[in-house]
Amino acid sequence: MLSQGTEVLHLVGVDQFWVRASLPGEWLDWLQEGSRVSLSSSGWPAGEQREGTLVSILPALEENGLQAQLLIAVDDPLALNTQGPALRLGDVLRVSFTTRTRPDLIALPSAALRPGEQVWWVDEDNRLQSTQVTLAYRGQEEVLIRSGLEPGQRVVTAGLAQPQEGQEVRIRQRGDTPAQDEGAAQ
Repeated sequence: MLSQGTEVLHLVGVDQFWVRASLPGEWLDWLQEGSRVSLSSSGWPAGEQREGTLVSILPALEENGLQAQLLIAVDDPLALNTQGPALRLGDVLRVSFTTRTRPDLIALPSAALRPGEQVWWVDEDNRLQSTQVTLAYRGQEEVLIRSGLEPGQRVVTAGLAQPQEGQEVRIRQRGDTPAQDEGAAQ
């Protein structure tokens, strides 16, 4: 005998799952409905991913914080007709978005950013200059600069032990070795 309100059956469509994701509200400027989304899980083999589409940015924030709610559609979630891992109900997923291009931002390797959101750059006389920057995004491998740099400035990404403003430097191109630098100076 079942009591009133007891869940007896849970039906799930297998054509498409909707995944609800949360992210800080300030990141919404980067997204638009229809964006491609990559999903991964620590329970899947290394490097395995599934693709989805951002269907909607939900109008309500999460109750426990100011996290925006997103709805992502994943076709053939059980991988019945496609290659890749199956999604499980209740699984915890990592979500990566393909964002729209932002021509107003400058992308740099994270190694170029120094403490205090400072970036060193080389002027036309091959002398070091530093500038404070405002970040739009900070990732493990890349930062996006909102202000403080101009397109075309030569930014130092490596090799500064104790930099000083106005210090003369020698520019080394990717692939150059110290031996090539010494040979060129002779």
